[in-house]
Amino acid sequence: FATIVEAIKQGRKVFANIQKAILYLMSCNVGEVLTVFMMTMLGWDILMPVQLLWINLVTDTLPAIALGVEPVEPGIMKKKPRGRKSNFFSGGVASSIIYQGILEGILVLGAYQFGLHVGPHVGNAAMQHADALTMAFLTLGLIQLFHAFNSKFIHKSIFRGQTFENKWFNGAIIISALVMAAVEIPFLTKIFDVTELDGMQWLVVIIAGLLMIIIVEIVKFFERRTARK
Repeated sequence: FATIVEAIKQGRKVFANIQKAILYLMSCNVGEVLTVFMMTMLGWDILMPVQLLWINLVTDTLPAIALGVEPVEPGIMKKKPRGRKSNFFSGGVASSIIYQGILEGILVLGAYQFGLHVGPHVGNAAMQHADALTMAFLTLGLIQLFHAFNSKFIHKSIFRGQTFENKWFNGAIIISALVMAAVEIPFLTKIFDVTELDGMQWLVVIIAGLLMIIIVEIVKFFERRTARK
């Protein structure tokens, strides 16, 4: 009997981790598609293919793999059986993919607009647009790394234990963040067609990333409150 219980527990963990990885990857991709689409429709500068490829290489590999080895969530055996008709998009995953992807796109577009009005090149249209595009690029990458923390728990808050228990996940985020920031190294700026940002511009990028966590946490709070009622 104990073996059966443990097997069910591990099965639930695997299912939950697949859901987390799907939520993370698909919401990030929705955000990327929406960002490029809106930039195109509005006639703004557009992220280059090499930039999008770099973001996907950095964010869609190590963090996504690390989500697949998340430990068992506390209380997972207290949940009701999923039912035969459930799938990886059940339990609010599908709606989370949509709204989180849209939120990501909005934050990136907002960072781009801020980039047109802050920094050392105000008054120089060409350099200001280059700065804004760089901010959009780094914001998109950073937001996805922050969003990996959101994806650790589909409905629970990330500020309640176990958030940093997965050492593989922690290492993946640190490595990915360093690789993402490496594009600001002088000899790499030309390869990725980016500019070197100043402190104010980096502050905008970091705030946009943090907003991804804050807003999703607020939504999760109201989801839990509604579910209890």
